[in-house]
Amino acid sequence: MRRRPRVNYELDSGNIQELSDQEIKMILRGADELIDRGGRTLLTKLLKGSRDKKVLEYKLDLCPAYGFYKKLTLKEISYRVDWMIKEDYLRISYNGRLPMLIFSEKGWQIEEDFFAQEIYQALYENVIENKREILSEMSSINRQVVMDVLEMIRKSKNKEFLPILEDWKNQEVRKVRERITSVQRSLENPKEKPQVRLKKAKKENWREVMKLIHKAVQRDYPEYYPDGVIQFICMYYERQRIQAMIQAKQIWIYQLDGAIIGTAVLDKNQIADIYMLSENREKGCERHMIQELEKNIDKIYETIHAEASLLDWKSYEENGFHKVREEKMELLNDCKMSIVILEKKNGEESHVSE
Repeated sequence: MRRRPRVNYELDSGNIQELSDQEIKMILRGADELIDRGGRTLLTKLLKGSRDKKVLEYKLDLCPAYGFYKKLTLKEISYRVDWMIKEDYLRISYNGRLPMLIFSEKGWQIEEDFFAQEIYQALYENVIENKREILSEMSSINRQVVMDVLEMIRKSKNKEFLPILEDWKNQEVRKVRERITSVQRSLENPKEKPQVRLKKAKKENWREVMKLIHKAVQRDYPEYYPDGVIQFICMYYERQRIQAMIQAKQIWIYQLDGAIIGTAVLDKNQIADIYMLSENREKGCERHMIQELEKNIDKIYETIHAEASLLDWKSYEENGFHKVREEKMELLNDCKMSIVILEKKNGEESHVSE
């Protein structure tokens, strides 16, 4: 029997030049409901609010994005969906002969945050109404989204979440139970000193590491570097590279009560590429992370070398490193990134205490 050919497609974004942040979020939210099981046409119908048989069969009418574009025609909506693909928020992947939608890494980062906020709000409503309806859905939700939700609960400092957290914990796998226990401890004892830990990243940490790097660069680097540098770093630290570096045992993570708040590359006696959000850096977490990284450098090396961005090189200085020089790294399209080279004698005392 002759195999039937793949269904071809052609993208057409019409005259669409840009979409608002809200439009991007809602299209991604709709796409999340049919990743790997539906394509552009089905997403267009969802956003239109269609009563199409397949839309109802997949219960897409329950999605928050259902009917978001109800005032537009299907053609106008399809232009917007194709724009999202052209701008690499979504991608096409064949499942057999059919072209299905999948997330790009850029698109998933936006959807992950948006979806986590949605789940957090649903949990809070269950708390207020003394219900547990949302808990039956938690096991089917992406693990990283679950971790994001738990971090939101921790930051809320709202003890009203404690009863639902206990019920949630009883139905979860070990790693999620551990994070829930950590959040419970934070809510019950807000003045208790948080637990910090530096360790080598494991293969399951790649997504959290990538998200942290991209978020830190996009939020904190614009003050120090042009857009080209930011785009290059996000492109450089994509899934395959991070996974390879984790396999080579070069990426380390700095955890605060189980949540990854910092990451760095440690190769032999060189520390590089520390990424941490500014709010944690300002609390002294970056300085402490550097101290802990130093402890994991073998004593056979007399000197510790460091490559720092313009954003974090002062943290090295506060840890006893000495500035050697400033270099300009050649990136793509004639873009250059200034970095600071520092060094320190191995075992030399730092300026900050633990």
